[in-house]
Amino acid sequence: MLRRDGTVVAWGKNEYGQTTVPAGLSGVTAIAAGQYHSLALRRDGTVVAWGSYIPGDAAVPAGLSHVIAIATSALVSLALKSDGTVVAWGFSDFGQLAVPKGLSRVIAIAAGEKHCLALKSDGTVVGWGKNDHGQTTVPKGLSHVIAIAAGDEFSLALVSSPAP
Repeated sequence: MLRRDGTVVAWGKNEYGQTTVPAGLSGVTAIAAGQYHSLALRRDGTVVAWGSYIPGDAAVPAGLSHVIAIATSALVSLALKSDGTVVAWGFSDFGQLAVPKGLSRVIAIAAGEKHCLALKSDGTVVGWGKNDHGQTTVPKGLSHVIAIAAGDEFSLALVSSPAP
């Protein structure tokens, strides 16, 4: 839970430290909960991570800054930077960390069980990672997307009506 004062409260199963909020964490503007770890985006554009199934894989990449959004799944974390680029880290068994080369102008991100999505400023969607159920195969002609979400083995897009 993100409190109005920018502090975080977590509870529940804590087998991997995912509910052990770092002492003194403050200035938080967004949170994301994975299966084994948690993330917090701070007002200054930095990210804090805690918990992990695999020691060290939740650790935030050195020098990561200018972050405006975060997303996480079981083992992967994503950060959207203010320049419209995406950074991925964690454990990748299906290419979830392989952010497509040249991906830019991103305005939103989502992390599924073993796949990731990015919404670009032109209303198009890019997917990568596991695709055994078509979760990263963006439907041909999909456009005017204004929001995205990624589930276990599926993806969602909210589409606005095109101007008449």
